[in-house]
Amino acid sequence: MTRPRHAIGMQVLRLGAATVAVAAALAQPAGAAPDRHLHGGGTATISQVAMNIHIGASGSATGSFECLMAGRSKAVLGAFNLKHIMAVHAQPDHASVAGSVVTFSGPGKLVMDNGQHRSITVSVWANVATQTFQLTVVQIGALPVETMLTGHIGLG
Repeated sequence: MTRPRHAIGMQVLRLGAATVAVAAALAQPAGAAPDRHLHGGGTATISQVAMNIHIGASGSATGSFECLMAGRSKAVLGAFNLKHIMAVHAQPDHASVAGSVVTFSGPGKLVMDNGQHRSITVSVWANVATQTFQLTVVQIGALPVETMLTGHIGLG
């Protein structure tokens, strides 16, 4: 028994409509930015640094930022009234990407001489094209712009 042509035509239309609906559901909205990942680290001008930050399309961020200044960073530590060590451990919660520059911020801990700990907020920008970054501890101030000397930071 053969089906009438209009029945076959209706099946084709339903299949086409279902395909379009599935494709629309899976597609990203126009203009939506994809999730990104800032990663890497190494030795920089005055510190050792590590970044592992997932950046959501909405501007949310998760991950970690670590920056250690000790020994060869002595000249910078004096500006913070420190002599031996300054370590920043942060968990970014906001981030944005503009070309090769990633900017992120969030809460963290500052570890200082004699094991002192202080809750802080950080703001960081990192340029993966120039391999430079700058850390600002909001409660204290900005450190100098640093250039990666060994290692690498990347954006995927």
